Amino acid sequence: PLPPNPEPRVRAMISGGYQPSKTTFDDSFTFSLYQETGTTETSYSIDAGAIFEGGAAVRLVKGLAFGGVISHFTVDATASVTSSVPHPFFLQRNRQVTGEPGGLRREETAIHFQAQYQLPPVGKLHVVLAGGPSLIDVKQTVVIDVNYSEEFPYHTATFTGVDSKRGAGTGMGFNAGVDFQWMFNPNLGVGALVRVTRATVDLDVDN
Repeated sequence: PLPPNPEPRVRAMISGGYQPSKTTFDDSFTFSLYQETGTTETSYSIDAGAIFEGGAAVRLVKGLAFGGVISHFTVDATASVTSSVPHPFFLQRNRQVTGEPGGLRREETAIHFQAQYQLPPVGKLHVVLAGGPSLIDVKQTVVIDVNYSEEFPYHTATFTGVDSKRGAGTGMGFNAGVDFQWMFNPNLGVGALVRVTRATVDLDVDN
């Protein structure tokens, strides 16, 4: 009889999935108008969306491998904006302007470095535990100014839109996950992956 097929030393994968978690973050800035200081506070909401990734792993010893995964996530975010706008005639009588701009593009590209351990298979089912550091690059369109309309006697102002600019930042974090694989043969299978990734990224916006 022929000997059983050996475990492949190098594995590669391409996959698509869904990132179910939602992300929120806040930002604020001040501006000068009519010799007073106004403020703008923005709360961003990043919805869930599709994610695509690819990667490879090299088996070091039986059950233990080292690999890397690159993932990409893109979605249009929304925001809630509240701006306190000084009055042209009266001191300390700011008008409140609120709005909900959309189309604030969010892009996340992550490189996950992983130590992977494959548990003993159960039939065709393989389970791989993985974890390690993550390098995450974020590009986010952020609000840099609020546009509004006003009419005499200027006691109120109405939101008309925002000016925005692209911000970018990179941060280190970690990842941990479980990969369930149903193998048709040693080189082909389907699977489901659950991964948790966490990192803090400061966005740099050149105004």
